[in-house]
Order: sequence, then C-alpha cells, then structure tokens
Amino acid sequence: MDERDRYIDNLFNSGEASYDFYPGRQMGFPAAAGNGYSGWPFSYPSHTFPYDDAAAASGNSLEAEFGRLSISGRSTAAVGGGGVGFPSDIGSMQRLRAQSAARAQNLSGPNLFLGPGMGSYESSLSPFNNNLNGLNNLNQFTPNYYGRANGSSLSGLNGLSSGFRDYLPGETGPWSLRPALANGFSSSSRRLIYTSLTELRGKIALAARDQIGCRFLQSKFEEGKPEDIRLIFSEIKDSICDLMVDQFGNYLVQKFFRVCNEDQMTQLLCVLINDERKFKEICTDMHGTRAVQKLIEHLTNAEQRSLLTSVLRRITLPLVKNNNGQHVIQHCLRYFKEDNKHILNVVADNCLDVATDKSGCCVLQQCLTHSSGEPRDRLMAQITSNALILAEHPYGNYVVQYILGFKMLHVTADIMASLSGNYVSLSMNKYGSNVVEQCLKQSEGDQALPIIEELIRSPHFLRVLLDPYGNYVAQSALMVSKGTAQHALMKLIQYNYASLHSHPHGKRVLARTKGIKLRP
Repeated sequence: MDERDRYIDNLFNSGEASYDFYPGRQMGFPAAAGNGYSGWPFSYPSHTFPYDDAAAASGNSLEAEFGRLSISGRSTAAVGGGGVGFPSDIGSMQRLRAQSAARAQNLSGPNLFLGPGMGSYESSLSPFNNNLNGLNNLNQFTPNYYGRANGSSLSGLNGLSSGFRDYLPGETGPWSLRPALANGFSSSSRRLIYTSLTELRGKIALAARDQIGCRFLQSKFEEGKPEDIRLIFSEIKDSICDLMVDQFGNYLVQKFFRVCNEDQMTQLLCVLINDERKFKEICTDMHGTRAVQKLIEHLTNAEQRSLLTSVLRRITLPLVKNNNGQHVIQHCLRYFKEDNKHILNVVADNCLDVATDKSGCCVLQQCLTHSSGEPRDRLMAQITSNALILAEHPYGNYVVQYILGFKMLHVTADIMASLSGNYVSLSMNKYGSNVVEQCLKQSEGDQALPIIEELIRSPHFLRVLLDPYGNYVAQSALMVSKGTAQHALMKLIQYNYASLHSHPHGKRVLARTKGIKLRP
C-alpha cells in the first residue's frame, strides 16, 4: 500500500483531517501530518472530513456525512478540483465502495475525486466506451489558467477528441482505424487512392488542396499526356483563384502554367482578372504572389501581357507598397520591358509616396533599371526635385544613392543643386550623410568642390568632424578633394588637432590625413 492509499484509509478510520488547499495546486496531505509532499497530480476542493466510528454507530449514513462537507466552490478543472487533475485509480474507488458496502451504504452523489455534481467515477468513464464525447464535455470544466470562463468552448480539446476518436478500441482490433475516416482526402487511409486520374474526376480541385493529391496531379504533368492536362484544366479553371492562395494548390497552378497551351493560359488569365478585388488579394497573398509571378513568366504573347497590365495599372500603387505585391510589379518590369509603360507612369505620378515606402523604394529602383526613354526621364526628374526630402528619409535616401550610382553628369548636378546649402546638416544626419558621401564619391572633375567649400566655410565644421556620421563625410572629402580645396581641408583639420586627437570620432579624421598625397 503506497502513501496515498494509507492516507485515504486513515481519512475514513481516524478523526477529522483538514486540508490546506489553494486553488490550482496539486494534492496536499493533512496539515496535521506535517507532510509537505505535493507530487501527486490531483487537486481537491478545500473541505473538512468529519467522520468517525461514533458517527457510523449513530446511524448517520456516509452520504449524510458527505452532505456536511464544506466545499469552497465548484471545481473548474476537468477532473479533481481547481488544478489540472486526473481521475483516481480504480483501486482507490473500489476500496471506498467496499467500505461503504460494509456499512450498507451506497457511495453516490458528489464524487470525491471528480468534484460536486459530476457523478460517479464509473459513470464519468462511460462516454469513453465507443467515442470521446466525454472529452468534448470537458469544455464546461476548463481550468482557469486557460484564460476562459466556465462553460466556454475549448476548441483545442475538441480537436484533441476528434484525433483520439480516430484510434479507439473497436471490434476489428485494439487500436484500429475507425471506418468513419474512410471519407476525406486528408486522412492517411486515403492517401493510397491517388492511383488513377479518372477516379478523381469531379474531385480534382479538392485533391489539389491535399499535399499528396497535389503531388499526384503534378506527376501527371510530367507524364505529359494531353488528355490528362485537359481534364485537370477543365476542373481547376473555375477554382483557379482559390487554388493560387492555397498552401498546396498554388504549386499545382505554378506547374500548370508551364505545361498549358496558349489558349488555356488565356482562359485562366481571363478568369483571374475578371474580379479586380480578388486578383489584388491573390497578388498580396504569400502563396498567391508566387503563382502570379509564375504566370507572368509564361505569358507568351502581347495580347496576354496587355490584358494583365490593364488590370495591374489600376492596382499598382497598393501592390508596390505591399511586401508580397511588390514582387508582382518587379516581375512585370523584368519580363514586360515593352509593355510596362502604364506601370511606370503610375509610379512616376506617386514618386514621393513610393520612394518613402519600405517596399516602394525597392520597386522604384527596379523601375529605374528596367526603363528607358521618356518614362525613365520622368522618374529621374521626380526624384531630383524631391532629393532633399528623400535624402533625410530612412528609405528615400536609398533611391537618391541609387540614382547617383548611374554617374550621369546632368542627374548628379541636378541632385547636388537640390541639396546645396544643406550639406552641413545632411552630413550630421544618419541617412543624409550617406547621400553626401555618394555625392562626393560619384562626382566627376570639380563637381565635389562646392560641397567641400560649403563644409569648410561653415562655422559648424568642427561639429561635423566630431559627429558620429559627419566624420565619415569629412574622410570622404579628404579622399576626393584636390588642389587648394584639399590643402585648405588638411590645414583646418590640423588646426583642430587638440579637439580631435582624443575624441573617438575626431581621431578617425586625423588618422585619415596621414599618408594622403596632395593632388594638384
């Protein structure tokens, strides 16, 4: 007999035994016993058990004595009180039954182990005979730490019950698969049925959403039988929008775009763009964006590209500012070089808005790369006119740096003119300092001279040298300057030696002056 069994026997054969109980804790032994053990996974309501032989001799029934119990409140656990409890073992229950039978009593009513109002232990197990409906009912006794009120739905347990229900003792074997699961594509018992495409007739769109079914259908593309491709096309055509955003279906659609003929591609494209709102949702979906990109790669004629761009130009702005949608626009720029004029015009019309967006600044750089002629000139004009705003922006500064990288003299000159008079403040700005450095490095001939002169003549030049960002601008100026500008810059830095040599940023500028050769 273990320690818990001895305790239960003592509980009924000795005097009063009081519990020190705190809701949510495990089973505690009587305070009088001085036992601190709490390792049993049972929890009980606070109560006092007054029972002795005198009470039995007086004719008081065990049920009557149970009725005198002081119960702190209805148990909220599935079994056993305020914490996470489990049913007591059957041996303990049988022993209580035997003790009750010896007194010609029947132990019923509020159950010691299951809490008030939950019936006997055997009755609590009855729902588990053939199904797990009992587990569904556990929602009524959800523990408080799940963050739900009594009676609330616990979908996790319901899901658990349906999982257990699949493997319960049955007539065919101790843990056999229940016949009810013979239906449905997600069951492992159905995974072996994917052997013939004709058997899936009418269910191909459903099978495409299943991982195994999707792979089976893709294998039919590899076989390359035209009749199989036609059958799959006929069944997925009307479900193409839903399949493109499905975690498995999108792979089937991507592979279908590779094997379908021109007429089938046009029909699918028409279904896609028929609902502009739905098409936008597909483009911004994590699965849908990949499928649309694959569609773009396999559009073979100008008519198809024109159909797609006619819809895309109306949703270009929200797409370029979306983390998933931006890739659709970039794919169009890459593959529709002759048909992306409408997209470029939308970006140019909203240049500042696009350039200051996290995703948009990346799209704008691709627009500059994959455009030419009038659309590109328009984009550059918009960027140069807003260069000062963009230079100080966390994302916009990358656009200005990118356009400087083209080393187009007139574009560089226009940007420098837009920034003129602000080089000192920009040099001490986290984002602007990068733009000023690029202006110095990408300049040709004497283009950098106005920037260096503005820095030298400023009364805040020492602040620039000591600034966490400005010191990098000063170092770049030393590297690109020449002639009188370089000589003046070196003299001014040496003049401030006392302030620079012990400063963490200033000493970097001093170190850069060493070994520099004067350039005429």
